[in-house]
Amino acid sequence: MTIKMIASDMDGTFLNDKGTYDRKRFEKLLDRLDEHGIRFVVATGNNMNRVNIMFKGLLDRLDFVAENGAHLLVKGETIDRFVLDQTDVALFLEYFKAQLAAYRVILTGTRHSYMLDAAEWEMVHHMIAPEEAKAFMDAIVRVKSFEDIPKDEPIIKMSMVATDFTEADAVMADFNAHFTGNLTAVSSGFGTIDIIQTGVHKAAGLQILMDRFGISADDLMAFGDSGNDVEMLHLANYSYAVGNAPQIIKQHAKFLAPSHKDDGVLEVIEDYLDNQGLKS
Repeated sequence: MTIKMIASDMDGTFLNDKGTYDRKRFEKLLDRLDEHGIRFVVATGNNMNRVNIMFKGLLDRLDFVAENGAHLLVKGETIDRFVLDQTDVALFLEYFKAQLAAYRVILTGTRHSYMLDAAEWEMVHHMIAPEEAKAFMDAIVRVKSFEDIPKDEPIIKMSMVATDFTEADAVMADFNAHFTGNLTAVSSGFGTIDIIQTGVHKAAGLQILMDRFGISADDLMAFGDSGNDVEMLHLANYSYAVGNAPQIIKQHAKFLAPSHKDDGVLEVIEDYLDNQGLKS
């Protein structure tokens, strides 16, 4: 068993139930990974505004598959970015025109994220630390209409939160069955739905990074807990669902890691390094 790259989802996987992680423990682990040439990839549906907060001071030691594969960075530097077709964005807005505020729709561009003035936002992501939640919301530009978004700013991802978390699966199923454009709805956990370009997902982004560094899927370890992690779990030879993941997600992984509450990702990686004799 040889691992050359490790990829982990953030919310509900790498981050614990308080939306944080053991920084000192991770830095020690990162030192060991660096020493043995193992790359660590943050694979997330989040944009880099929030990721920058989470990993401040470590950006130049990590690779990123952000925006569900639409934004790729190596050691914190952008190497590729995918944008949504304007026609698909318009079709999406038309499809949900009656629920854009109620579903707290967010359109993420290359410079800012946008939400309607009419959208009432409570921090439904209880797993996000309060200070990060505030920073996340402060970075969102409120607009009266999505038509007010600057025309020269491409949209790279769209997301929303169903009014009732239990409603999310039904919303996704309906959208994926009836939407006529080139977009797919995927779960990112806790009632949040990400709308991504069909074929642009975490696995596709990881494959670009793997090709860049000559790494095969046989040498990839990946961790996830939600629908937007499925392709990544299928890609990795060593795929782990954390213990708190829904059963349907666990079925897509080869192995089970401890819950995010128990720092399951760090636990598995440390065990791997210890068992391989890869000491610091």
